[in-house]
Amino acid sequence: MVTPTNVVSTPTPTPSTTAAPVSISVGTATTTSLGSLSGQSASLGIPAATTGSGNVTAQLLATLPGGLPTVQSSTRLPRAIGTSQLTALLFISFTAPPSGVNFTSPPSFTFVFPAGFALASGTQAFVAYYDPTQSAAGWQPLLGPGGISGTTITFGSVARNILFQSNQTYYFVLFTTGAVVGVPTPTPITAAGVPTPTPVATSTPIAAAGAYTCPVQSNQTSIARGGADGSEATRRAAARPARSLAATTGQLAVSYDRATARSTASTIRARESNSGATLVQELDFPSTNRLVHILSVNAAQVASTTAALQTQAGVQSVDPVGRRHRTATVQYFTNDPYFTGFTAAQNSSASNANPSTFEVGPYEESASVPGQWDMHAIGLDYALAYGAANNGSGIVNAGALGSSSVKIAIIDTGADPNHPELSSKIAYQRCFITGPAPMTQSTGTFSTDPDGHGTDVAGIAASGLNNSFGFVGAGGNAVIYAYRVFPTPDDNCANDNNSDNQCSVNTADIASAINDAIAQHVNVISMSLGGGVCGSGPGFASNGDNDPTEGAAVAAAIAAGIVVVAAAGNDGNSPLEAPSCDTGVIAVGASSLADGQPNGANSNGTATRPIEYVASYSDYGSPGAAAKSGSAWGIVAPGGDPNGNGDNDDLHWIEHIWTSTPFQSSPSDKNFLGNCAGDYPLQIGTSDCRTLIAGTSMATPHVAGAVALILSATGGLSSRYQSPSAMKALLCATADDIGDPHEGCGRLNVYRAMATALGDPNLP
Repeated sequence: MVTPTNVVSTPTPTPSTTAAPVSISVGTATTTSLGSLSGQSASLGIPAATTGSGNVTAQLLATLPGGLPTVQSSTRLPRAIGTSQLTALLFISFTAPPSGVNFTSPPSFTFVFPAGFALASGTQAFVAYYDPTQSAAGWQPLLGPGGISGTTITFGSVARNILFQSNQTYYFVLFTTGAVVGVPTPTPITAAGVPTPTPVATSTPIAAAGAYTCPVQSNQTSIARGGADGSEATRRAAARPARSLAATTGQLAVSYDRATARSTASTIRARESNSGATLVQELDFPSTNRLVHILSVNAAQVASTTAALQTQAGVQSVDPVGRRHRTATVQYFTNDPYFTGFTAAQNSSASNANPSTFEVGPYEESASVPGQWDMHAIGLDYALAYGAANNGSGIVNAGALGSSSVKIAIIDTGADPNHPELSSKIAYQRCFITGPAPMTQSTGTFSTDPDGHGTDVAGIAASGLNNSFGFVGAGGNAVIYAYRVFPTPDDNCANDNNSDNQCSVNTADIASAINDAIAQHVNVISMSLGGGVCGSGPGFASNGDNDPTEGAAVAAAIAAGIVVVAAAGNDGNSPLEAPSCDTGVIAVGASSLADGQPNGANSNGTATRPIEYVASYSDYGSPGAAAKSGSAWGIVAPGGDPNGNGDNDDLHWIEHIWTSTPFQSSPSDKNFLGNCAGDYPLQIGTSDCRTLIAGTSMATPHVAGAVALILSATGGLSSRYQSPSAMKALLCATADDIGDPHEGCGRLNVYRAMATALGDPNLP
């Protein structure tokens, strides 16, 4: 697990600490000066109120009153504030009238500093606020980045309801940082026009005696620790040999915006011809407004022709035919923004000068623009296409988008049932937690997840599809059965290297969860956890597990025809950890991208031609690749391999959701926080609580989701691939060879696996 960096601000010292309080009427929109402090002044723009009346009292402050939390990073990983230094410049107190007051937008602000004031190049300014009625939320980014002109910093308002309660004093801070910060979720409005404040989940410190009790409601905080051998983003091994890119095919698939291509057909043909290409086939897809030209190109001219065509108007992507897709199938892009990519205009709005990744292959992501390279690497965009009409293959199977009748059991730290990516996907919850003494098992029908690990795993496996928000999961429309088996942690659990009982799981609880999943007739079980080894003789289960309780449960699940997927481990060596080494389990190691920038262990590849390799921390087994057969120890899937917690290269991480109810021992405890701003680029709207993370824990749900997707398209429990051995054989036979000796039977390719399962005669 990656530990966040919290940077405490240092207010600019001034001789005077407060200006005179100012009373402002809330009847109509008005702008009022708040005076000055040693040459530093501020004015406040108050919008018209929709409810409430009277006067608010505002005051300019140089320092915070005692008892309030310091301004610090509220993010978990390098995205957003990350490790940038935060510097608080000025504060404003704001006291509501007795009636309370509701505004349709936050106040606007103008700050003016004395002559000689200057900010370093790249510095940005933001306004955050503190609501004492929701103290656990801490300081929340509100506006920004502000406009900086000489010694003046201005913040216009945004359309967002904000409610100030009767006689309550709130605080605003002007602060600077070197990175973009998110703003919180807009407050929804009820039918009556009165805002409903967005609930802020709080975490009450839980004593060790109560740490092993299951939650009794869906929004109660409960915590656990996950990860193969309890670790995430572990980087301890030497670099692994990486493969070279496959040779180009001599054919290019050029995808055009259909309307543009039709209106400039002669110009496009001339440009293609001038670039040395010959049109072989035109594929017309009116329903998706796409036109694809298959071009024949001399092998020596592929690179130059690709470069020439990529800059032309209307071109969406240029890809070698046969590398990621065949000529008869198009990609399926959902409306989930991180999966589809972002336009240059969207990047610009986030003060990011990088070019568009919107539907730009191969990954719809770059080192500086977030996304889901992992899902594109396994071909999910093409696998999903079999579920859409006019996909060019001649095969249309609605199940290829996933089915709600297919169940993925996530046995982990629980899952956040209130997260917008999971609220409609979690169909079932159970909890099994046993304490060290008196070894009594607590059970319940709610999971919750104030750690985040299980939520992240569940999201990768099957977060909401086509919900115009956040991310996609590999399982499409499959549903999640969420099992919590870890106790509530203490803060020792933020450090992977500990022996605290509250950071580990009793294997009897794992067995209980597996047995319940068997009774619920789930299709696949995903376990991003592990420890110990497999073997034979006294003390080992018949399937090799060094814990006979867990081993027996795993064997029972496989005998029941359930596909069991487990993380290989994060120690960067051999052998595999239990339960991934149990007989019949599909063990999953992690792969990552090398793009020429320092990462966990591999400096190969370039920004335009990344290569994939087995991550430095990933455990592996024996034998290795065996002609793509199921006799190999397992399979690998994207897990990332960052160069430490400060690595800002998006291609080195797996980005996905995190819990919205993180454990906090106190309001200032930031160990388990995610980035709960809205989606990139503006980071407004619904909170996705995302994180950047790496590990075999992240690789595992890619495989579990792929299993669920294939079963959805081939009959669910009656599918011929519901057999664990048949599913492993399919995944191994269709995996990609990434040229790494520790890749098992290869890297997961759900597109080729789906094409094979559906009997497509033109396999990718």
